[in-house]
Amino acid sequence: MADTTLIHQEAVPEKRSYSVAEIAEILGVSKRSVYNLCSAGVIGTKLRISKKAFDEWLDGENNS
Repeated sequence: MADTTLIHQEAVPEKRSYSVAEIAEILGVSKRSVYNLCSAGVIGTKLRISKKAFDEWLDGENNS
């Protein structure tokens, strides 16, 4: 019988905001494109973007 090792995993809180670099990586676009979206008020206006606002935008729930 193979030995098994249980690895203690700590609860990691769900991410509530993204950096510009993280959004750029998720979307596969440049950071400049994300800054443009922010300056247009499309996905937020701060350098930290709330996960909720981003998810709503990505899902098309926040399109005017």
